[in-house]
Amino acid sequence: MRDLSRPLQECLEAIEQRRNLPEVLRRYPADRDELVALLRLSVDLGGLEAPAADPAFRLRARNQMLAAAARQRHPRHRNPLRAWPRPAVRLAFAGAVAVALVAGGLTAVAASGGSLPGDPLYTVKLGAEQAQLTFTFDSVDRARLQLHFADLRLQEAQRLFAAGRKSEAVGLVNQYDAAVAQFDQSVAGTAFDNQAIAVLSRYVTERQAQADASFDAMAGSLSAGGDPQSAAIVSRTHSRVDQVFNGSKRDLQAHAGPSQHDTHPAKPAAGDH
Repeated sequence: MRDLSRPLQECLEAIEQRRNLPEVLRRYPADRDELVALLRLSVDLGGLEAPAADPAFRLRARNQMLAAAARQRHPRHRNPLRAWPRPAVRLAFAGAVAVALVAGGLTAVAASGGSLPGDPLYTVKLGAEQAQLTFTFDSVDRARLQLHFADLRLQEAQRLFAAGRKSEAVGLVNQYDAAVAQFDQSVAGTAFDNQAIAVLSRYVTERQAQADASFDAMAGSLSAGGDPQSAAIVSRTHSRVDQVFNGSKRDLQAHAGPSQHDTHPAKPAAGDH
């Protein structure tokens, strides 16, 4: 078994310090797939508010702990983890915890899709989003994912406004504003090829059109409902986000190289020989 403790530690530090994880993985091409698999297991789930396990799951966990304690009382059984480096032992433990959480929480992650701030599963939803972003290495897919999760905040805001939870809805509108600004920074700091630029430009245009419709609907509903203050906040955010989207599209086009038909030399005019 290859000792992956050092490259794994570098990867975990890259995630924790928000450094370039793909760059670390490129230094270990032979172990990349295994490292990614291990990172998926050991990603920090401590911030998630795990749902209460059902009685059967708790019973299985109790039986597993009792079995582990029984094995610990019989030293004649050699513990294979003793031969592993200490980081690998921590990884194995983290993996076991992650597997246990997955066994009891996959249904909860799926169920969290419709949750709102204040719901028990909302932190699970946000944690799943962050994990998905962490392990999305393609720059185009990551940029689109950022906008997709931003859209979710806007949809949640609409639902909260409809439910009369106006202060929480305004908070989500502000989160959407910040998420779009973060997307714009990512676009400005990333080099894309022409195909990626075309894909992202179309996607930004689609998301901008949907955001326009959502903001107009929210502002109109709030004004009609006698809440001009919230309507004004929504309208100001709408204007600001629209400017950011337009700036993102300009940034993308500014980095586009010459199209293929522009790379061919012009035919000489008659008489130029």
